[in-house]
Amino acid sequence: MDNTDNSLINAFGGVFESLTDGERYRQAPPRGPREDIATLSEEELKARRLNENGESLDRNDNYSPSTHRNISIDIEDSMVPQQIGCPTVDELDGINVCGIDGSNQKVEKNSFYLILARAAIVNFKYTKGTEPPYFYRKHKDATAVTWVDGNIFTENIILHTNDKLKKENNDQGVNIFSIVKAQEESNIPFLVRYDHTKSDKSPSSHALGWAVKFQQALELLCLTEIKTSEDQKTVCIKDGPLFSTSSSTQDSIDGLRPIITWTNQTLVCVSKRINDSKLFLETLCSFPDLLNIYFPGDEITKDTIQSIGTDSLLLQRILLPGYRTPLIKAVPIARQGVCTEAKNNLEQDIMPLHCYYRGRINPQSFIRMEIPFFMWEKNKKQVEEAIKIVAWQHELNGNVPFVQSVADDLCQLAYEKELLEKQTLAALNLKNLSLAEKY
Repeated sequence: MDNTDNSLINAFGGVFESLTDGERYRQAPPRGPREDIATLSEEELKARRLNENGESLDRNDNYSPSTHRNISIDIEDSMVPQQIGCPTVDELDGINVCGIDGSNQKVEKNSFYLILARAAIVNFKYTKGTEPPYFYRKHKDATAVTWVDGNIFTENIILHTNDKLKKENNDQGVNIFSIVKAQEESNIPFLVRYDHTKSDKSPSSHALGWAVKFQQALELLCLTEIKTSEDQKTVCIKDGPLFSTSSSTQDSIDGLRPIITWTNQTLVCVSKRINDSKLFLETLCSFPDLLNIYFPGDEITKDTIQSIGTDSLLLQRILLPGYRTPLIKAVPIARQGVCTEAKNNLEQDIMPLHCYYRGRINPQSFIRMEIPFFMWEKNKKQVEEAIKIVAWQHELNGNVPFVQSVADDLCQLAYEKELLEKQTLAALNLKNLSLAEKY
């Protein structure tokens, strides 16, 4: 299946035309890029040190019922793990299962970085009657240039890029969602820059931060594709946490706004990389009475639990194949401010409900699900059915929900990166520019 998008590959034509002539570049004194171009905030760069779910690996109190008040366990009647059965044919009849995933790639040339970002959405409709199954796929792209060396481009770079992203005077980060949405039909690269004044001095880290930021904005933008009519029963499985670690507060609010109007649709955010997750570990430390439920008679202490270090080891003891943990309402301290602002702006309690699920198929794997709490408040049965659907999709593939794996395949950009690297080399040669290679 050829998913190559030539418009994405050719988006940098004007950028290459704006490269400085080699002789002029070699004679120019060193300087940085223009000061009025958008840069990552200190908080956004620090967020790169968080794990996928926004938890800091440097602290043991990402969740605290007393200090932060960002975790609650009284959601269900029991804290005992629950077995998840496969959905019946009748439960699957007429249901839409959507998958959203994203990826990014960079072409690195030290003086500048070219960024490719893509998010894909896939929809499967299951039916048992004469109505044919339904399938669609879509993807959303964005491109960008991270400007490092002020001499590498002429001023004409402004003519061939989108420079609407401007430097912010706060630490909340640049809001890109609305601008990316407005440019959805065009692949004109956004122009951003490296900022040497930040604590992270690595240009490559800044470029990666921008790449992830664009990717996560596109993933949120895919939520607008979900049909919201009453007869469209849908489970939407989105990769990663509910509150993306690289999205600004406003981008998170704008990106999640469509789900507020959902009625017969449920959003389940699924993390497949949980090696560093600490939610359940810190839950047991915050609520020590739970130790008697999970380790009766073993005299397990808080220090013992903390010495394990990660949920992935703890869950092997707690969960049997085909079981999930009880629902926990929580948000890590690093994303609590975003969660609070989202609740105030969207007028719904959007704090995530979490559970882990252990697959049945060897080698067994864990996934972490997050669901907006207001969906549980509105329709508990619908949420329980959605969890069952996600678990079933996980069993179909073995290590990640099936529809999510299809979306992941469709959003890959390795081939586009390879072509762009060749285009970049040709453009540098044409301008007689010889830049040091990275290895």
